[in-house]
Amino acid sequence: MTTATATEAHLSELQRALAALPRQRTQVLPALHIVDEIYGHLEHAALEEVARWVHMPRAELFAVATSYTEFRWSPLASDAVRVCRGMTCQIAAGGSEVEGEDHECMFLCAAAQREPIAVGGSDRLEASIDDAIFAAARATVPGGLTRVSARRTTEPPEWRGWAEAARLSPSECLGLVEAAGLLGRGGAYFPVHLKWGGAVDAAARNGQPILVANGEEGEPGTFKDRWLMESDPQRILEGIRIACYTLGASQAFWYINGMADRSAAAAASAIAEARSSGLLGGLDVEIRRGAGGYVCGEESVILESIEGHRAVPRLKPPYPTERGLWGRPTAINSVETLANVPDIFEFGADWFREVGAEGMPGTKLVQLSGAFRNRGVIELPLGTSVSEIVELGEPTESLAGVTMGGPSGGFLAPENFDTPIAPGQMDGHGALLGAGGIIAIPESFGIERALRVWTEYNANESCGKCTPCREGSGRMAAALADGNWADIEALIPLIAAGSLCGLGQMAPNPITSARHQFGGSVL
Repeated sequence: MTTATATEAHLSELQRALAALPRQRTQVLPALHIVDEIYGHLEHAALEEVARWVHMPRAELFAVATSYTEFRWSPLASDAVRVCRGMTCQIAAGGSEVEGEDHECMFLCAAAQREPIAVGGSDRLEASIDDAIFAAARATVPGGLTRVSARRTTEPPEWRGWAEAARLSPSECLGLVEAAGLLGRGGAYFPVHLKWGGAVDAAARNGQPILVANGEEGEPGTFKDRWLMESDPQRILEGIRIACYTLGASQAFWYINGMADRSAAAAASAIAEARSSGLLGGLDVEIRRGAGGYVCGEESVILESIEGHRAVPRLKPPYPTERGLWGRPTAINSVETLANVPDIFEFGADWFREVGAEGMPGTKLVQLSGAFRNRGVIELPLGTSVSEIVELGEPTESLAGVTMGGPSGGFLAPENFDTPIAPGQMDGHGALLGAGGIIAIPESFGIERALRVWTEYNANESCGKCTPCREGSGRMAAALADGNWADIEALIPLIAAGSLCGLGQMAPNPITSARHQFGGSVL
């Protein structure tokens, strides 16, 4: 096939695919994904076709497309090699270099052992990953509980939690969630009943609420949401159903990372199966795919993305529960949060509170990677000490420390491993549980190097909307590389106080945490 013929065939395929989408701005991101799948990159001529279809100026469409980091603007060669440069893969590489194109965290962290993950070929990322690598990346660590991580998918699906919820009024459902004390599991640990209640209260002013299930999972070193979506999507969908009933919502969006093709396929199958089984009733659940960028995990960025705007945060207030998607009250919950909901209704609030600690009942999915022999997902009660988790992970060599909460989190030194995992700053100086990723840093790698990885990542991932983050995070990374602590100390309060969203506000955390934990011994 000649180049011209291939181009014509691609254009014809694109036009057929676009014809299935409503001609609305909200379809911009789905349309961009269609272009990426057909061409293998964002072809300029194809984007002009998209702009015409969604009635959007070409310049504005290009602005939206360039705000996402996963899209390519030129095709990959058939013999291309993409090399993960995430923290765990850098630890696995040691001092060795693997030739190939740098790629940010591929979220295959548990599979990185003696060398970084390297993916060959020009196909989509997950289609190019060897099955053995993917199996290792979705491993479980022995020794944990199995409340959420137990796979219970049946055919046809049995939604016992939903059956109990349907016997209650929406206000009674909200009361049960409050009695259980469920906190969000995405990283902020906000009480779920307050979020849902806020959206319900705002409905009289701003219209029917909407639910967004957040499966973006863009924090390097995390992979439990993908594990959940791929292993038991029905559990998450049942949680969505209960949440929407409680909220009085008839529409939900399931937002999934653009690289997580297997998660999206599993979610689509679950929705189709639940719909054919009559479990969804009149609830409309639509899958939307992100397209990269750490900032895409921020809840207001997800709203902008769904509406067809650039991937940048909104000013707050108003908060999403007051005015979210299209000005309507919107509750945004992580898929792990929603996976806890069905069991609360099936087994009760007291059962949920049987494990955990005061003020933080229930379990947490924790992900172990780096210098651990046992790498993967493990479910543990909130309040479990980091030392117990490290012991279950079995370090492969002496540890310099662990990093938790990704590039917005911090570090713990070995002498402080008795710290329990908990919401908020666990040591008061930046060590965060976040989404639950714990990376073991061997002494051969060192804290200084790990700190540089996080600061450079934060600088690269700034969306550029606000000056303190856009300029400050890059200058902070440069100052760290130069050992210029005077500049770092001047930048930290400016970045933390002046940034619009959590990425910038928490970008200094790794530095402040490392200085507190290790002091002058390493910095």
